[in-house]
Amino acid sequence: MSSQTFDDATPLSHEDELVAWMAAGGRPPERWVCGTEHEKLGWWPDLARHPTWEGPRGIGALLEALARDAGWAPTYEGADIIALKRDRATITLEPGGQLELSGAPLRTLAELVRETDAHFEELRRFSAPLGLEWYGLGMAPTARAEDMPRMPKARYGIMRQYLPTVGTTGLDMMHLTCTVQANLDYADADDAMRKFRVALMLQPLVVALWAASTVRHGHLVPERSFRMRIWDDVDRARCVLPDALLKRDATLSDYVTWALDAPMFFIHRDAGYIRCDGLPFRRFMAEGFGGHRPNMGDFALHLSTLFPDVRLKQHLEVRAADMGDRDHILALSALHVGALYDAQTLDAFFELFADVGPDAWRSARDQVVVDGLSATLAGRSLADWWARVLPLVEGGLGRWEPGATPLLDVLSRDLSAGECPADRMRRAWNGDVGAFLAPYRVC
Repeated sequence: MSSQTFDDATPLSHEDELVAWMAAGGRPPERWVCGTEHEKLGWWPDLARHPTWEGPRGIGALLEALARDAGWAPTYEGADIIALKRDRATITLEPGGQLELSGAPLRTLAELVRETDAHFEELRRFSAPLGLEWYGLGMAPTARAEDMPRMPKARYGIMRQYLPTVGTTGLDMMHLTCTVQANLDYADADDAMRKFRVALMLQPLVVALWAASTVRHGHLVPERSFRMRIWDDVDRARCVLPDALLKRDATLSDYVTWALDAPMFFIHRDAGYIRCDGLPFRRFMAEGFGGHRPNMGDFALHLSTLFPDVRLKQHLEVRAADMGDRDHILALSALHVGALYDAQTLDAFFELFADVGPDAWRSARDQVVVDGLSATLAGRSLADWWARVLPLVEGGLGRWEPGATPLLDVLSRDLSAGECPADRMRRAWNGDVGAFLAPYRVC
């Protein structure tokens, strides 16, 4: 989760203001950008353990070195660096020591490739003196949440107290899992919801082909993406979309309605976080909380603490993929740019999924966690769906950014083999954590 707070003090009085604010994030196609966020899992090979924050070889020391020697501007909580910013990108700490790059908004996928490669090279260079390596997979294969280090961020303390009161897997989500997501633009409210629906329909297919979390607590589990199983019982009120948002005619107002009824973790005032203990934002709008009245920055922060498979802010985020290797990171953005930015392809996808209703989508979303490409959506296997989806994406990407189509090659290879990263992990797992992690090292 990003460390970002929002400084917009515009007071709120009616939900129409929230719909208008989200719609105002739209921009014309010639200004559309793409971005990626990805979380890496740290490992000390010589100690066979995940790195701590503290100590001369810890994550804190890494962030200090990046701030001192690589031009990153630090953000502090007390004496501790909790985030770094350079140009339009940020590096943030996740609760269990995962390190996230929130990339800059970039005009082309070619720029995104350069940003990703430069990030990995820089992180490798500064991590090597600490004996620290970073890996791309969906979850820590052997650790338990209570074994993972704790990062010095106040908001995570609030979440650790709250999430166990509303679900059974919140601490696992925070401390063990890693994701890669793509961030995209929309033109206006209608375009936002067309893209939202198509992206949402695609997410079971994404889970199937990016699944990379099939070892839990040192044992193979039936799930190909145990990370997604974890998300199922984190906090259903903030993670599970209502039927209204799974329908073809969903509106931006429907999304705001759901967000207003979702529970709040906190608000940010005077450089600190104030616990809200699950107060719905709608009630905060009506009554205030602790003497504080809501503002637009509060709503923006609240949107960042909702965790559906596809999330709307003043842009769109697709969030269902397990973290993976470099090729899968880049392919996720390429897939969604190809599907959503070319108007012809977006129209084709909107019609392709026209008859997929909430029940069919939820069934596929549940099946895919275990069954992968053999799961079914509306009576057709996800492998069969991919046979229709990938050519459409290739066509759309070819029209939008022709030089980026090779970024989809990894998907063609996986589909030709009929497997995802988790299938390769299942063949490789023999209890040797270091050997298991090695193919997934990214920096």
